[in-house]
Amino acid sequence: MKHKLLFIPALILSSMPAIADDTARGVNPADNLTKFELLPQLRAVGDASINSLTFKYDHAIKRVFGINVELPAVRVAGPYGDENGIGDLTLRGRAQHTWGRHTLIGAAEFVLPTATDNRLGLQQYLFDPILGYVYSFGHNVFGALVAKQFISLNNTEPDFTPDTNQGQYRVLLGYASNNGWWIMADPQVWVDYEQGRQEVLAEIELGTMLNQSTSVWLRAGHRLGGNWNRGDWMVMMGVRFMKF
Repeated sequence: MKHKLLFIPALILSSMPAIADDTARGVNPADNLTKFELLPQLRAVGDASINSLTFKYDHAIKRVFGINVELPAVRVAGPYGDENGIGDLTLRGRAQHTWGRHTLIGAAEFVLPTATDNRLGLQQYLFDPILGYVYSFGHNVFGALVAKQFISLNNTEPDFTPDTNQGQYRVLLGYASNNGWWIMADPQVWVDYEQGRQEVLAEIELGTMLNQSTSVWLRAGHRLGGNWNRGDWMVMMGVRFMKF
C-alpha cells in the first residue's frame, strides 16, 4: 500500500516538464470553470477505513455563476463488517464577484440522504451555506478564506445519528506555476456546535496539468488535534477534465 501511494506523487512530478508554458487551471477557488472530476479517496477512522469514489460535475455560467452535483460510491470496512453502496447526493449553486485582486464567493449547498445504507451517509437533509474570499498576491500565488456551515433540515434517522450543526473553516494558500504544476496548503478547523467539540487538521495538495484541459493531483491530510476525531488521516487522488 505504501509503495503505491509513493508512486502517485512520483508520477505527478515526472509529468511536470511535459506541459511547459501551460498555466495551472481550476486550482484557485476563483477559477469558475466547467469541469468533470473523479475523486478516489481513502480515509482512516480508528479501526475502520472508508474508500470512496466521488463523481463531480461543475457547470460554469458566464464565469460568474455555477452549479454542481456530487455523488460518491462508498465502501466502509471495519470491526462491524463491510458495507458497499451509494452515498449522499450533493447539489450546489454559487455566484462570485471579482474586483481587482479580490474575489467574493457565495454558495448554497443541499445534501440529500440518498445513501443505500446508514453507514454510508448522514440520513439527513442538509443545508450548507458557504462564503469564501480569495485574494491574488500575483499571477501565481493566491490565498483564500472559506467558511461553511452544515445545518440539518430534517433528520430521517434521529435514533441513529444526532442532528447536524457543524462549521468548517479553511485557510488556503496556493502556488500555481506557469509550467502547469501547483502546490496548496489547506489547514482546517471543524466545529460541532451540537455536541461542543472541535477538530484541527491540515491537508496539502500537489498536482500538475497533463494538457490544457486535463489535470491530476494528490492530496493528503492528517488530524492535528482537538476533542473530536472525525478521522486519523486521508489520501485522495483527483482527475479533472475541464472545458477549454
